[in-house]
Amino acid sequence: MARMGKLGVGVGICGGLLLAAGVTGMTMWPMPAWATPAFVVGMMTTFAGVFTSAWSFHTTAFRRGMSVFEEQLGPEKSGGLFGMVRDLQDMARGNGDLLAGGLPATAVVLSMRDTGMTLNDQPMVGFELEVRPGGAAPYRVAHRETLPRLLVGAVLPGSVLSVRIDPADPRRLAVDWNRAPGREEPVVAEHLSAADLLARGLPGTATVMGTFDLNGMTADNGDPIVGFVLQVVPDGGGAPYQVRLGHRVPPAHLHRTVPGTRLPVRIAAEDPEKVAVDWEGEAAARAKTAPTAF
Repeated sequence: MARMGKLGVGVGICGGLLLAAGVTGMTMWPMPAWATPAFVVGMMTTFAGVFTSAWSFHTTAFRRGMSVFEEQLGPEKSGGLFGMVRDLQDMARGNGDLLAGGLPATAVVLSMRDTGMTLNDQPMVGFELEVRPGGAAPYRVAHRETLPRLLVGAVLPGSVLSVRIDPADPRRLAVDWNRAPGREEPVVAEHLSAADLLARGLPGTATVMGTFDLNGMTADNGDPIVGFVLQVVPDGGGAPYQVRLGHRVPPAHLHRTVPGTRLPVRIAAEDPEKVAVDWEGEAAARAKTAPTAF
């Protein structure tokens, strides 16, 4: 772009000289025959040079501004508009290189949303993915990609996708839609003796990060079983961690399945992935803290 800017300045200077010569010639009497062509050509050349220089300056300034924002935000935080611009650039140049040479991995869909945009008549979807590379720790990444229309309704939170990861940038990936999405079988807390876990488990608090459908599963007493993505924090200052599980929800507590809700839980000492929500304990705690009517 710097070379284009210099070229624009040079063209503009030449055009200015021609324009000045044309104006000078048009003031002479009799007016020379070259005055009018020099004026017209000089004006057009000057305009072309100024436009080229201005466009080069604008593009360079925009790129520098984007670089400053990305350096300040960091690659893990540069979402929003800048993330969308980056994703659109990735899609514009194609992701065939990743599908051919990327590292194979799987990714679990934690959440998904419609961006309101389409590309090649296919909806662009914003995914929150938990990427699970082979032999490495899983990590979360926000990713935008077009969803084939034939798979609309088949890809839902909890779906397992085949992906290819850029070895140089693990946050850049492409979904291999040629491989059918699967379903991750969550651990259903009701099948792990929830009553025993509530009786002997360690106390903690869980925040609902998201939910997913379990195809109408119900507990033995008829209560619905909901798929949860929970951020669990053990009491006593333990490090928070995330689990995915299916859990019975009493109808009276269905309103507490929305993201952001905090729930009391009990955690298995031998396996922190085994978590049970203490619905009754929460009700008892509320009853104890409720004011007494006189």
